[in-house]
Amino acid sequence: MIAIIAILIGLLLPAVQKVREAAARMSCQNNLKQLGLGLHNYHDSNQYFPSESGSADPAPYNWVLAILPTIEQGNQYTTIVTNGGGQSVAQPVKIFLCPSRRSSSSGAVIDYAAAFSYSLNIGAVTNYVSNPGNRAILNTSKTTLTTVTGGAGTSSTLLLAHKVMRPANYVGGGNNDTGYATPPYSADHMRYVDNGASGSNAGLGYVQDGPNVDENHMGGPHSGGSPVLFADGSVRQYQYGYTDSSGMNDDAVFQSLWSYNRSYLVTPP
Repeated sequence: MIAIIAILIGLLLPAVQKVREAAARMSCQNNLKQLGLGLHNYHDSNQYFPSESGSADPAPYNWVLAILPTIEQGNQYTTIVTNGGGQSVAQPVKIFLCPSRRSSSSGAVIDYAAAFSYSLNIGAVTNYVSNPGNRAILNTSKTTLTTVTGGAGTSSTLLLAHKVMRPANYVGGGNNDTGYATPPYSADHMRYVDNGASGSNAGLGYVQDGPNVDENHMGGPHSGGSPVLFADGSVRQYQYGYTDSSGMNDDAVFQSLWSYNRSYLVTPP
């Protein structure tokens, strides 16, 4: 009897894990959708997106703090501003946390990030394209939807993705997981998307979390791929190692999709 029960448990466990992961992925997609709404509401109020390099909010406030009032966290924003900014008074925000990684018990951290513009060195990654002065939306001062629409287009320009992490650091925090209320240009909520990773994701674009990844870059915990947010507010699954028909490697494609002022065609997933 015990042996039969053990066999049944062994058969059921993978199915249960798949159901849990599917639920976590759906919750994660909803998180990014809510963040997208917050960013667009900010844009509606100010006629441009917040950024690390110059939003309407004075230093030391970053794009994450800037959207707190637009995601029903106005009291949190006021508390942080009243105390001069900084991580010490910040509280957990549920939609900042990917459920496949951690819960609110991990503190005032965030699992999603935008891209540094100066890491978009696509010409250095591949011989296929060279587009000097590439710009990412949340790392360029006062970027407007009109500007993005007139460039690469909102449906093919990334706004946010998961920051890559080592599973051992999900709870305790790791390199560049210092909290969402840290000052501007923090790699906590801004990540590199170039080919300069030194770990197991060296030369790669969007990858799955692993024990040896370089945590300065992008990637997610979900199997096969992780959700990302595009500038039109849509949330889509981004497959690890994705390449389109352009002939560029996956890192160059991933970089290109962050650049709203590119002049060449890149097909998103």
